[in-house]
Amino acid sequence: MFDKFDLDKSLEKSEYDSVIDGLRERLGVLQREFRDKKIPVILVFEGWRFSGISNTINRLTYALDPRGYRVHSTQQPNEIERAHPMLWRFWLNTPSQGQIAIFDRSWYTDTLLKYSDAGKKVPLSSHALSDIITMEEQLANDGVVIIKFFLHVSKKEQKKRLKKFQDQHKEFSEDDSRAPKRMRDYDAMQPVLERLLSETSIENAPWTVVEGNDRRYAIVKVYETIISRMEGALDSRADLATQKPAKKSSNAAKSQNAERSILQTFDLTKSLSEEEYAPRLLVCEKRLHELQYIIHTKKIPVTILFEGCDAAGKGGAIIRIDRALNPRCSVVEPIAAPTPDEKSHHYLWRFIRNLPKAGDITIFDRTWYGRVLVERVEGFCTETEWQRAYKEINSLEDYLVRSGGILMKFWLQIDQNTQLKRFNERENDVLKKYKITDEDWRNRKKWDIYSIATDEMIKKTSTPAVPWTIVESNDKYFARIKIMETIVAVLEEAVSSTGKNKKSV
Repeated sequence: MFDKFDLDKSLEKSEYDSVIDGLRERLGVLQREFRDKKIPVILVFEGWRFSGISNTINRLTYALDPRGYRVHSTQQPNEIERAHPMLWRFWLNTPSQGQIAIFDRSWYTDTLLKYSDAGKKVPLSSHALSDIITMEEQLANDGVVIIKFFLHVSKKEQKKRLKKFQDQHKEFSEDDSRAPKRMRDYDAMQPVLERLLSETSIENAPWTVVEGNDRRYAIVKVYETIISRMEGALDSRADLATQKPAKKSSNAAKSQNAERSILQTFDLTKSLSEEEYAPRLLVCEKRLHELQYIIHTKKIPVTILFEGCDAAGKGGAIIRIDRALNPRCSVVEPIAAPTPDEKSHHYLWRFIRNLPKAGDITIFDRTWYGRVLVERVEGFCTETEWQRAYKEINSLEDYLVRSGGILMKFWLQIDQNTQLKRFNERENDVLKKYKITDEDWRNRKKWDIYSIATDEMIKKTSTPAVPWTIVESNDKYFARIKIMETIVAVLEEAVSSTGKNKKSV
């Protein structure tokens, strides 16, 4: 692959000077247009060591308004970053609408470092490449323009630049480099890099290899590529604008499977007496507290998701779980309507940034499933967006589990009569009145529509690795015990395993 590129390409200073001002002016205009149209951009720079990444980025920013871009220099992950899956820290730095994120090395370097640390006998992980492709596709589908560069220099040029740097910085030691020794082995890494670029050059995020022996030529090629891709993105959006606009999701049920709904198969009359409930709750609380300590020492992150009908008892169940946990390493994340900043990112962003670090427990009261429930039913997203979300959610959950985490998700189901009774109780109780809103009554009128959406969600996102637990919740005592005992059982299985849950990818 690399042998197809002519590293002798160069530009005389006079040629460079004659074009660079025009390129900077054009890029500045495009940045402003992207800001006005709220289009986010990710620029990824990878390359050989001493290939000129920092210098190229520096020259590139001459053209940009500093209020609209941010450079992320990818260093060794800190303690918090190491306590999360590898892609977590990069998700956090994805740009909001209209902004440009420039990555001075990226998730690709982290993937190569994992490969290099593993030694020659371990191949570049196919899972790792697949996870990268999934992330980039999700961002691109959400409207992010992703432009990736690999700065390519010859082995001879690399050695020349290394010697010059050492002469200028006497204190420099190769041991100071972030890259381990094998990453600096040009001949050994070339086939690995060729495979990496080949397999991750996707339609919406292709690689551009930049011949970097001549710095002026490299800078001009980077400018021209960015301008071309940004202009192409504008043209594509203009073409879409002339077509029939994407319809917001209709809240009408288009169809309903003839087969019986999953939710209708559960016996909602299940119950427990207070005499049965109290001792079982104490047993669960004691064991959950013990298991939290073990989970913490084993550095296993635990994510617990709660969804369900309005007034199904999510809050009460979460409170009972939280009481059994040490709050220094557990947290409850209540999810409300997204803020303006959250709406300017991919819908998964606000959840990913709140994922637990290794050894902690995070409980989400409402989750990313809002995309295929309330956003679908209320028309807050297009049909294309919520249909795409099933795959995106499954991919995220699979990644979290393969990265060594535990993920549990509960759907709390009640019948309509029970919901009405609880709504009325809230209306008539001063201490509970805050729990009921006009929106709850409006949603109740869409019970059948929400039921269809819920049924489809469960069918499409209950996977072997992360199944849904449906909780019969007409009786709150029964529901709380089922949830607590399920959590205890899952955690006990995890802590008794031989370590395969902690396998990193």
